[in-house]
Amino acid sequence: MKPTGSPAATRTLTVCVASVGGLLFGYGTGVIAGALPLVTAEYGLSSWVQGAAVSAALLGAALTAPSSGRLADRYGRLPVIGAAAAVYAVGTLASAAAIGTGSLLAGRFLVGLSLGATSFAVPLYISEIAPPARRGALVTLNQLMITIGLLLSYVVAYALEPAGAWRWMMAVGIAPALLLLGGMFLVPESPDWLHSRGHGERAALAAARLGIGAGNGPSVSVQGPVRGTGLRAACARAGRRWVVLGLAIAVLVHLTGLNTAIYYAPTILASSGLTSAGGIVGSILVGLCNVAATVVTVLSLDRWGRRPLMIGGLVVMALTALGITAAGLLGHEGAVTALLLCVFITAGAVGPAAVFWVYISEIYPSEARGALMSLATAAHWAADFVVATTFLPLVQHLSLAGTFALYAAVTGASALALARWMPETRGRPLATAVPPAIPVHHAD
Repeated sequence: MKPTGSPAATRTLTVCVASVGGLLFGYGTGVIAGALPLVTAEYGLSSWVQGAAVSAALLGAALTAPSSGRLADRYGRLPVIGAAAAVYAVGTLASAAAIGTGSLLAGRFLVGLSLGATSFAVPLYISEIAPPARRGALVTLNQLMITIGLLLSYVVAYALEPAGAWRWMMAVGIAPALLLLGGMFLVPESPDWLHSRGHGERAALAAARLGIGAGNGPSVSVQGPVRGTGLRAACARAGRRWVVLGLAIAVLVHLTGLNTAIYYAPTILASSGLTSAGGIVGSILVGLCNVAATVVTVLSLDRWGRRPLMIGGLVVMALTALGITAAGLLGHEGAVTALLLCVFITAGAVGPAAVFWVYISEIYPSEARGALMSLATAAHWAADFVVATTFLPLVQHLSLAGTFALYAAVTGASALALARWMPETRGRPLATAVPPAIPVHHAD
């Protein structure tokens, strides 16, 4: 079944359908935040097992991301997204029907296998169907849907927490999975990928339907067919500087503690003096700030550029993390911590969380993009797994104040490093997103 209407309408429908992958991602990673206190009460989980419950999905994502790049390059973007949606549905049902911690971890691991593929394939697909002048906004719509999914998970947790219905919290996630799976039959394959596989006529047809002909979007006539690129060849094609830069940004997004603050928001707020229900209410406030900040990013990313938002967001995060540290040391927690956590996550939503996915879709050449985006995504989720697993033990040993002091140091150092090494990519065609005036060997 094919969408009808003008190219602009087709492109809008296509981006909206693909962005459901962000909703799925946001709910899948956020639902554990509300469910974790209830699961802990039912099964008596230690801090390490709680970390494992959060991190099982992240481990799955880290393991899937490298292979999903090869699959997306070989079979196309849509089959990978559709298969990931199906696996997510199975993992969600397994999590909801868990009879113990082992089966819960297995279900969450399956969910993670799906998230590793969608988190890479969705922004890749959107970047290839978006005109350069609007690429930042359109790719960031995926991040907006992630924040909406997170907010939805908090609202569902608030509604179901009094009944202790953590299984229903998990089960709700099947809805976006089925919506995404069905939507894959309504949208065209990436013209960029079709051309790289030698399907010139199909590529031209898809580009015409999307209104992204040569000179306006990802061109289908700039280069000849490329039959796929191994990881070593992809690294050589892109250049060492850009491979290292992509991996560094992928890792530092999580070393700031951003996603950990999201996953453990109810736990953090409860430990700062709020009740369990109050922690979830605080998480809803955090989620609203996250959504609002991402809306601002969607509207401003193509106007202000990637570099100012990334570096500015990191600076504000570092200062706010220091504020959380000071509040803990001075005993002014509770509402103060909730407010500072909102600012911390808001700055992350405007900066690294949104910019990362757009940036790695722009700095690699077409024939290396799938392999290197999947490599960066794998590093991204591996870092998330490590940080999320170690968060509660760190809080036990260093206190919440000490942990955020560590995050502040890492975030501040990251801002200084990127101020030196991160070039702007706003508005450039995908094949030449990296400024040609900065040769790779200069950064080596």
